[in-house]
Amino acid sequence: MPYRLDLPVRGQIKIDLTGTQSNLALILRDASGVRIDGGSSIHRSIEAGSYVLLINGQTAADLGPYAIALAFSAEPGMLCGHFPNIGRHQTVNGVFAGAGCLAPDGSPYDAYQLTTDGGGQLNLTIASSDFTPIVTLQSGDGRLLNSSSGGTLSAIVSGDSQYFVVVTSADKIGAYQLTTDFQAATDETCRSQKTIADSLGDAATITAGSCYMTLPGSGNLLYYNYYNLTLPSAGVVDLIAASPDFTATLNLLDAAGNLLASDSGGGGYDSNNDPQASVHVQLPAGNYRLQISSDVTSGGNYTLNYTFTAGNPQPCGAAGFNPGDQLAGALYSYSCHTSMGLADRYAVTLPSAGTLDLDMNSFDFDTRLVLRDSKDNLIVNNDDVDGVTDAHISADLPAGIYRLLAAATSGAGRYLSTTKFTPHDIAPCTYTQTLDLNGGFIQRLGPNSCRGANGQPVDWYSFALGVDSLVLAVMTSSEVDGFLTLYDSSGNIVRWDDNSYGSSDPLIVQHLPAGTYKLAARAASGSPGGLYEVDLRTVPGPRPPFCAPLAPIAVGGSVTGNITYTGCQFNGATFANIYTLSIAADSVVDLRLNSTDFDAYLVLWDSKGNLVDEDDDSGGGTNARITDSLPAGTYFVVVRPFGDYTDHGAYTLTAKSGN
Repeated sequence: MPYRLDLPVRGQIKIDLTGTQSNLALILRDASGVRIDGGSSIHRSIEAGSYVLLINGQTAADLGPYAIALAFSAEPGMLCGHFPNIGRHQTVNGVFAGAGCLAPDGSPYDAYQLTTDGGGQLNLTIASSDFTPIVTLQSGDGRLLNSSSGGTLSAIVSGDSQYFVVVTSADKIGAYQLTTDFQAATDETCRSQKTIADSLGDAATITAGSCYMTLPGSGNLLYYNYYNLTLPSAGVVDLIAASPDFTATLNLLDAAGNLLASDSGGGGYDSNNDPQASVHVQLPAGNYRLQISSDVTSGGNYTLNYTFTAGNPQPCGAAGFNPGDQLAGALYSYSCHTSMGLADRYAVTLPSAGTLDLDMNSFDFDTRLVLRDSKDNLIVNNDDVDGVTDAHISADLPAGIYRLLAAATSGAGRYLSTTKFTPHDIAPCTYTQTLDLNGGFIQRLGPNSCRGANGQPVDWYSFALGVDSLVLAVMTSSEVDGFLTLYDSSGNIVRWDDNSYGSSDPLIVQHLPAGTYKLAARAASGSPGGLYEVDLRTVPGPRPPFCAPLAPIAVGGSVTGNITYTGCQFNGATFANIYTLSIAADSVVDLRLNSTDFDAYLVLWDSKGNLVDEDDDSGGGTNARITDSLPAGTYFVVVRPFGDYTDHGAYTLTAKSGN
């Protein structure tokens, strides 16, 4: 039984499995499918992000009732950012303050991310028998749009936009129920094509009046049509879309807007030789949304065929192979549909420890190899080597049973996969490179490295803190998509990170008590390795406030400071400092941020974290300035660079009366 777990901030989690008399266990996986932890109880540190919690039987006979007790404690002084999705027609049951998010004034809040298709009116209803809830709607940049403590809220929203639904309370905490309802504007052309409740064949057109979304980073528009899908019972959904005018992409989303399945070109070709997108997935009863998008802005005609089959699907069998076998196969719409794309499943038993080498190539599609353990936890995957379409995995593994997926990242066709196994003992990793405090080390990840739990190269580093210190560890490389893990002296994981320092480099900032620690540097997925650098920076002393306010600044006053990694890890991949600004009476306030070290950026929040104003260069040159007429109250001023983590230095912040 799978559960989705969304954590908006890092912290400590406790998950206990109770109320069972059967041989059940917990498995906690990250968003990619890698096993994080397991057992009857999981008590550990955990990063913000999306996870899957499985209640798992050890055998087919392990059935029966169970209960899950879950508690989460957020790390103080952090900003929440990874909010769960909520749909436009959905009811969610929540427990207020369970996520551990705090507004700048220290009051708790819960938040959900909502993405619109078209424009219209959004209605929110919230109810609780435990406390008086307040619901607030924010724009995607955090500006307050509307707020209500009366249980209902309505607001006009735009298409292709992101909003945040925020739940707060003026008194106590407890359980609540939040319901969303969206009504498209009368002139809105982005509407559901149909509500599908049974098998269907449909022909339609994507035009300039269809829905669209702006692609991040490019500003290009992606046009699509969508359908509402209702399943009266659990069963198997089969979807095929084809177009003579464009290459179709199918996206199947749940009621909250989480992506469940996606495909482009995985259905081969229809009788007219048009490429087909194909989705085949088992789903519980409920409401879903299907998007069909065009890869060209002009859109065009398409056909959609939908079939629903109640009950459980025929399981995808796993063909056995022996190391050294050559696996020749073909992937088409009737192949196994997995989270990694169309795939053939294989199983292999390694009689002893050794190196398993796998290669896959195809002239028809881009290949992907996925290696999993006997419980289907992801071990390692690879979909590209040196910029070509061949996939390769080389993993040092103990004896055991493993699952292999020979998959297509997109498209379909024939493939060839070769296998090889070289038995040998896997030597324990006994060497650890000592890292100097405030130093760095250049290393090559590859054949001479140790081997991690996923059979891939890993390099180990150690460092000792004589006193409590703030530690920054970063791994940078132009050849390796890095992954860093921080361990304490007992071998417990303290922190891990994949790409906080840009698109492919990990960054860890953590206050640590005096002691000895280890860092494991590896690639995020299957990789031939390459050069990288690990850097360590430390600041002795007590724990910094991080995202809590550093100090107050009065109107007519001025403060000087320095942006470093001792500050707040701010949304937008940079560091920031935060100050409290109290205004006794309604007045005009002139805020100025000047720096010769970085391009200054000012952000002004109200006491609940709603964006009041922001500015980049209005102060002249690269200095920032905000002049606003503000009601009496408490505000928070965020001082940050316009750029990223590499921007830092000294600044001066002044607050003057504008009257």
